[in-house]
Amino acid sequence: MFEWKPEQTLLEKVTTLAHQRGQSPESIVTEAVRLYLQTQSLEPVDNTVLDPLIGLFAAPADLATKSEDILQAEITEKSGWTLEISRSRLNNWINHIIS
Repeated sequence: MFEWKPEQTLLEKVTTLAHQRGQSPESIVTEAVRLYLQTQSLEPVDNTVLDPLIGLFAAPADLATKSEDILQAEITEKSGWTLEISRSRLNNWINHIIS
């Protein structure tokens, strides 16, 4: 057994949530602790990873080392802009501004 004296604001929030759900504050705290322990036991958090986007998207494991090869394999005749298209658009834009 241990003694727990929560901060007043935390106690108020737990009490309000318990009232809204029709539960006791003890059951809310028990549920919160259970969920916390489940997440902690599933996968340890790597605090050295600072970028939240790392691991967010699915990609081949060798994406970083073979990015150029992957892009080359995916390119088609209509991929990207050609020099002619970009020159044409640039000229149209310049003419529009000058006019």
